[in-house]
Amino acid sequence: MHCWSYLLLCFVRIVLTLLPQTGYIHPDEYFQSTEILAGRIFKLETYTPWEFNTSLPIRSMFLPVLTIGGPYSVMKLAKDWWNFDVLQPYLLVTIPRIMMTALSFLSDIFIYKICLNNNTRPWSTLKIWASSHVTLVFLSRTFSNSIELVLFSALLYFVSSSMKLTDRYIRREIELEDQYKRAANAVERVNIVKMQKKIPLHKYNHSFWIGALFALGVFNRPTFMLYALVPMFFWMQRGMFLKKVGLSDFHDRMSSLVPTFIVMAMVIVASDTLFYRGWSQMTVGQVVMTPLNFIAYNMDQSNLARHGLHPWYLHSAVNVPMLFNVLGLGGLYLVSRALVVVVTSPWTSKPNLFDFNGLLIFSFALPLMALSLTPHQEPRFLLPLLVPLVLLLGPFLLRRQGFSAKAMRSFWYAGNVVCVLFFGFFHQGGIYETQHWLHRHIHHERARGTHTHLLYFHTYMPPMTLLALPHRTSIVNHINGTRYQRGRTVFFEDLGSSLQLEELRQRCARLVEEAQSKYQSTKLMTEIFVVFPATLSFQMDRLLMPLPTLRWKHVHKSYPHLSMEDPPDFGDLCTKNSTVSLTDIQCNSIIPWLTKKCNQMALAVYQLQFRHR
Repeated sequence: MHCWSYLLLCFVRIVLTLLPQTGYIHPDEYFQSTEILAGRIFKLETYTPWEFNTSLPIRSMFLPVLTIGGPYSVMKLAKDWWNFDVLQPYLLVTIPRIMMTALSFLSDIFIYKICLNNNTRPWSTLKIWASSHVTLVFLSRTFSNSIELVLFSALLYFVSSSMKLTDRYIRREIELEDQYKRAANAVERVNIVKMQKKIPLHKYNHSFWIGALFALGVFNRPTFMLYALVPMFFWMQRGMFLKKVGLSDFHDRMSSLVPTFIVMAMVIVASDTLFYRGWSQMTVGQVVMTPLNFIAYNMDQSNLARHGLHPWYLHSAVNVPMLFNVLGLGGLYLVSRALVVVVTSPWTSKPNLFDFNGLLIFSFALPLMALSLTPHQEPRFLLPLLVPLVLLLGPFLLRRQGFSAKAMRSFWYAGNVVCVLFFGFFHQGGIYETQHWLHRHIHHERARGTHTHLLYFHTYMPPMTLLALPHRTSIVNHINGTRYQRGRTVFFEDLGSSLQLEELRQRCARLVEEAQSKYQSTKLMTEIFVVFPATLSFQMDRLLMPLPTLRWKHVHKSYPHLSMEDPPDFGDLCTKNSTVSLTDIQCNSIIPWLTKKCNQMALAVYQLQFRHR
């Protein structure tokens, strides 16, 4: 039963990727991967964030080039060789997400193998894993955190597999040693020695893969060191609890990871240096070490303040319950209970903390505590914690009976459905559809020779590559050999959420003056569009009252769109007519009220109309 449910959820994951999901979780899902690579590969106009400053970049492009650059390069070949129209918003968004979804299924495989190795129910665990909104939504997005989760699940698999093998072989060694001591004659001792020699070597199990994963993870996100610390410690100390492994073995295992780590790191450094510097600057003095740049940047408190400072308890109190639902609450309970047991129980009866459950509990607790100490906290930083939580509590959530267990399961499924809808479709969901509409307008409907100004007001920064605007590069005329530069016809301004309406009106008035002046000198027409949440429609309609020569034309609306900076006011269903009487309350009719709120959950596009004098 759980197997079929899991397969159905896998199908849902694929369908949600192909729809595509219109929700916009965070600008980093575009501006740390697809915008950079699409702009470079397809020669498109784009915005390059400060993280990719060629003088001091803090983001490694090794894994994004492999996972996203590869498919984009295939699309480029299809465009150049067969003239396929691949520069469509749907393809530019969906193809990278298909690759990320394929990567997420690697985590499914690792979780399945971990369950088999540790006698845990694999299908019930995978059912909980596949029903999480983190799996259904976040892992299909082009976040470096999503790749971090996949690498973390692989690391947990190799470590837990090594622990299982070492435990089995050491117990076999102890058993044979006892038999050797009790042997009655030399023949039995010889046979026991032969059996001892047949025990496979297990001291450096999976050291190659663990070293490589550590290098990939650190260059992908240096925070991977916090996630890898516990699994790698468990891998190096395995067997010490049975007193068959000493401190020298611990150091030897640590040293065995170094060669693979160094080789993989050198490959990544060379790749990043080539990406940021080019062949002409591939010298020792120009080497790009993105993890060091990342750490140096984040050690400066003033840099973090630009992105927002948060209280230390935000991860535990808000982000863990929001991301992981009842699993997160259960994980916090297990950590607190383990701490109480360790502190209060007598030394002779303290629990074994170095078994598989100990690995999972510490793999959840230590990264959470370490990341809680950093002043800048975002939910996606915790994505890898889903893996140990699912392995710890997934089977328990489905196995338990009774009212409380049913309530937890209902809360799990209902909460994840709500989060799939919110993060997958509603949150800033109108931006993708608006960019799709603008792409069609610019390339197919706009009059030839017209200049277009796009103002985005109170929205997330939109991905510019979805408009497929050619980059202003030098072009050679193959007939006479002259060079010319393609002029811009589309101008983009992200006004953010801090700009006031009065400032927007002044900006629109200046653009109109510039457009009229340009028309008088060049006869080029100009169109101006303002994109904003529909909750601001009333204020926008009144914005141009002091400017009688200007007026708005509503040209497009994209549904659904929910901006948490400008949400609909759901508290106006009932209003109080008197400040004296608490009972004098008047409620609006529910159907018109709901219709109004649904209309507000959209992203509006207004065209500023004026005369070209």
